Amino acid sequence: METWLFYALMAAVFISVRDIISLDFIKRFDYIQYMVIANIIIFMGTMAYVITTGFKIQKPNLRDFGIILVRLLIVYFIIDPSIYNSIKNSDNPGYAKSVISLNTLFVFIIATFIYKSKIDLKKVAGVILMVGGSYFLV
Repeated sequence: METWLFYALMAAVFISVRDIISLDFIKRFDYIQYMVIANIIIFMGTMAYVITTGFKIQKPNLRDFGIILVRLLIVYFIIDPSIYNSIKNSDNPGYAKSVISLNTLFVFIIATFIYKSKIDLKKVAGVILMVGGSYFLV
């Protein structure tokens, strides 16, 4: 098994577990309350790791800092609240996640144009099956 596939499958399994165990919490708290609690815990854990391991933080250049900042803004102001509220307001988190998983399709399409990848009939069939599967799940 290729390394990337192992990590992708592991991420898929644990994202599913995260969403199921988070459902009760998501239904009881709003997004800002969740983010405050989560970020405090993440900060404490990260600082404990840095202190105990002696990890040296590399100073990012201005371009890298800008990319990190834009990514954080997209994640914390658009993606996470959208996922959180989608799961919170759906009858079944699987419905919300099946539509959210269409991000794979968007990455495929965007990467195809950026990297000028060739699209064959098998890939088109995969795209159609993904869209169809999400449609039937919802």
